[in-house]
Amino acid sequence: MQLSAVLSLIDADPLADVAACRRELEHVRAVRGAVDARELKVLGRLDELASESPIFPEEEVAKAAKSSLSRATRVRARKKACDDVPAVGDALAKGDTTGDRVDALAKATAGMTADELARMAEHGAQIADAAANASDRAYRELLERIAGKARENDGLDRLERQRRACRLRWSTGADGMWRLSGAFDPVQGTEMEGRLRNVIEGLFHGNVPEVAPVDPFERQQYLAALALMSIFDGTATASGVPDVTVVIDAETLLNGCRHDRSIVDAGLGRFGLPIETVRRWACVGTVTPVVVGDDGVRLFLGRETRLANRAQRRALRVLYRTCALCDVPFEHTQAHHVSWFGLQQGLTDIDNLVPLCSQHHHLVHEGGWQLHLAPDRTLTVVRPGGVTSAHGPPRARAA
Repeated sequence: MQLSAVLSLIDADPLADVAACRRELEHVRAVRGAVDARELKVLGRLDELASESPIFPEEEVAKAAKSSLSRATRVRARKKACDDVPAVGDALAKGDTTGDRVDALAKATAGMTADELARMAEHGAQIADAAANASDRAYRELLERIAGKARENDGLDRLERQRRACRLRWSTGADGMWRLSGAFDPVQGTEMEGRLRNVIEGLFHGNVPEVAPVDPFERQQYLAALALMSIFDGTATASGVPDVTVVIDAETLLNGCRHDRSIVDAGLGRFGLPIETVRRWACVGTVTPVVVGDDGVRLFLGRETRLANRAQRRALRVLYRTCALCDVPFEHTQAHHVSWFGLQQGLTDIDNLVPLCSQHHHLVHEGGWQLHLAPDRTLTVVRPGGVTSAHGPPRARAA
């Protein structure tokens, strides 16, 4: 790269009016994309040279950019995403998109198998076009839609691998600060984040400490640290419903499978939440589902009409002393809709509810178990592979 030639072009065009500024910003974006692509090419060449020289490519990138190794690792993830979906790499090289859009693709495809990545690459032209022209939200929704259909078993196997990869570690830095860091699967992580948000809101709404940082990002991190310490020392509790909102379209919520227009949006940067996880969350009120139609119009929002009310839980309590499938006490169960609650079916009615413990609720939604409730409340369970078991009707007693 002839750096002097590039620098000579900067400030060359006068910014006479708004139109000129807009054109220049488009040029900046194109140059930024081309520079990002060049960085990936350099990393690829360093990989080749690493077989001949004792170098660590990511370290070379970090040193040259005067940045952290974690940033260099993100460059590595970008390169992999471009290798996996070449059409996006081509768009980056042409300056049609930027590294930030490639980062979103890298997150959406993280942990995918070779077959899943091949299915993603089949949609490369569509992804590249969206990376160049779509809004951030539309691009993210497209990635989630395509990645969701590409994942085998809607990503449930991947989620199980992520759960096994959960880690937590701590250390003391050179500055004497005690540091805590960890990695959690996206389901548990989202729930933990939602509960932390609840604690932060409860402790500091309108009552932010005077010593809190002025910078809004640092302030939020400071309040999060105080909230976590409050949970540990018992002055605050993380129980209750997490502050989590998921935008999902009605057809996906009702049928439990993705289609060409599916929307499963749990927030910026979140990809790969299985639909059954969202359905379980919505079933017990862990999330506030914003359900939209095909045209994007909101159909309903909130929990009140979906959760079993107090009278229904008392009626279930008369019928059941435990989980419908094991000996966990009724007080530790959740009311599960055997037929999914929705706009036209699965009403929140006592004839459609059974108490399930947390483990069996997970197995029904994320484990692929299917339940069938007969009029006499005989519960039939069909497990993956076709193994079937029947659980006789409960023996009703006085409340």
